[in-house]
Amino acid sequence: MGEPETLTVSVRRILFSADDGSFTILDTLDEGSGDDVTVVGAVGHLTPGDRAEVNGTWEEHRRYGHQLRASDALPLDPTDREGQIAYLTSLRHIGQVRAETLVRLHGEGVLDAIAADPDGVFNALPGLGKRQATAAADSWNASRAVRDLHVQLAPHGLAQLAGRLHARHGAEAMRVLHEDPYSLVEVDGVGFVLADRIALSTDVPPDSARRAQAAAAFVLSEAERQGHTHLPTKELARRAAELLGAQPETEVLVSAPGLLLDGDRAYREATHGREVWCAMTLAARAAADPQIRHDVGDEPSDGLTHEQWEAVAGSFASRVSILTGGPGVGKTVCTRAIVEQAKAANARVALCAPTGRAARRLEEATGHEAETIHRMLDWMPGGEPSHHPGHPHPADLVLVDEASMLNLQICEVLLAGLADTTHLVLVGDADQLPPIGAGKPFADLIESQIAPITRLRHIFRQAARSMITTAAHAVNEGRRPELEPGPDQEHDLFFMDRADPAGAVEAVTSLVAERVPDGLGLDPVRDVQVLAPMYRTAVGIDALNEALQARLNPDGRLALNDRFRIGDRLIQTRNAHELGLMNGSICFLADDDPDDEAVVVETDDGGSIVVPYDESAPLRLGYAISVHKAQGSEIPVVVCICHRSHSRMLTRPLIYTAITRAKRTCVLVGDRAALAMAVERDDGGQRYSALPERLRA
Repeated sequence: MGEPETLTVSVRRILFSADDGSFTILDTLDEGSGDDVTVVGAVGHLTPGDRAEVNGTWEEHRRYGHQLRASDALPLDPTDREGQIAYLTSLRHIGQVRAETLVRLHGEGVLDAIAADPDGVFNALPGLGKRQATAAADSWNASRAVRDLHVQLAPHGLAQLAGRLHARHGAEAMRVLHEDPYSLVEVDGVGFVLADRIALSTDVPPDSARRAQAAAAFVLSEAERQGHTHLPTKELARRAAELLGAQPETEVLVSAPGLLLDGDRAYREATHGREVWCAMTLAARAAADPQIRHDVGDEPSDGLTHEQWEAVAGSFASRVSILTGGPGVGKTVCTRAIVEQAKAANARVALCAPTGRAARRLEEATGHEAETIHRMLDWMPGGEPSHHPGHPHPADLVLVDEASMLNLQICEVLLAGLADTTHLVLVGDADQLPPIGAGKPFADLIESQIAPITRLRHIFRQAARSMITTAAHAVNEGRRPELEPGPDQEHDLFFMDRADPAGAVEAVTSLVAERVPDGLGLDPVRDVQVLAPMYRTAVGIDALNEALQARLNPDGRLALNDRFRIGDRLIQTRNAHELGLMNGSICFLADDDPDDEAVVVETDDGGSIVVPYDESAPLRLGYAISVHKAQGSEIPVVVCICHRSHSRMLTRPLIYTAITRAKRTCVLVGDRAALAMAVERDDGGQRYSALPERLRA
């Protein structure tokens, strides 16, 4: 065992391949000996029919036996007719018949002929239209480019990144690899450590300013992903030193292109400009006289309390006002009253929310049309919104629900799309998880106190009958929730004590697959959402999705290159505005057309969207998702994992947010010690942000 070996193999089957291509198991034939050989490692770039020169070492797996662990695998062109046909069928629009035709026309030199003139060969192929010929040629060029990248990356153990690097940079990928290796951090799955390994191998000195600056830029980029708008210089230096293995000079770090220093705060230039502009704009709007002249009177109407009426009055007393509070305190009633009073004042009203689900709930609650912020502003990120300075949205009053989900970028685009005179009413729950992305404008505005703030605290009697409501408030106050109903309470909150991870997964799958449809009469695929804090634990999101798919959709037809099954619940994990799918959108796989290389997904509002294969990477199984992804939604049944294996992620805001997503029933699964620990940890929203200070100034 451990003996080095070089083999020329032909790939017969892919036995297993990780989603990120980092590990693959291949069934191959050793062309020298004729023996069957199992090859394992970062060989996901190889497909059935491929030939490759594999370097590796032999090992004995206790379950799979004798196998070759590859250190690298250089793709080779097939030389036999069957291998060439198999390779050609991997190209777009080239099936078995067309592959055989190509071999008949060009003989054993078919691959050399295509390499010399791919456009000419495919355009001359009988029965292949011009568009299909272009796609086939593009497919050929991409496959060859990925092979070349693989040759460059394999010595660094990074062969699995070849496809992703080509997908991002296309024909420029090889140049980027040699001239700007640190830009590889922009590729999914490539952090500073991997990019640094390549850079150092291309003779970048370990103590160079270029390397330190790349580390600083990466650290600040990662900090923004964690929600910070900046880092103190000492913290920047500490994090950069961990990456570099040495203590860099702070002056060198902050001299990186695109970074700047504001006092002792290090920023990316774009984020600094965004924070300063938002502060100036919000402060100016809050200080200006109200534009809508409307006196709502001192006495509440429509059964509202004096506390709620303050929120209604505040929306007309200032051009910026805030309404916040937990579940069951009457935010929806206030929102409805604000809309009615605005109409009474003959003001043009626009309602919006960060997500489509939240916008639909807002529309149902008020009876007034509501849209996503993106749709209201006609904004596709990467382009300019239709409503912007000089062409503002015509509304006199804009009300934003679920405003705690606004990050700094969305806040900037929203403010820029409104006239200076527009009244902006922000409604949300300040105690939920902070938004995804840099900044927390809603919480910062509340902290600054520059605008009228109404915090509703009174839980109405009808709402208090729900254990979900009282449990959420208990958690928010740092108290363990009552897990048994009180007098006259609905038993809509449950705790399933399952300390064993396997037992927890089984409890979740049985609950969703059997008790929900049998006991509640609900659809286990469409009406239930399982939430978990982490992905890769024994009771994490990945394991739960695998178990739930096997239980809820065992016989669905395989689709999208066997990634999913027809009928699966899916979630979109990145914004795709051109498709109409946003980050966090839930959809259901309805159809798959391999000929058109597209799938059809049904959205949770009943619409349908065609998603091309090459734009489907952000789709993931959505039976179980993160709590962050569930923000802004309301689901009939929520099953939340509260297990000790997730201890480092369990916090009070996370549990609070999870519980408040449930409309009808909430079930916590895990162990009580983990729940107690989560309730005690109130550290979910700590972020570096200078917005409150700038607003007050």
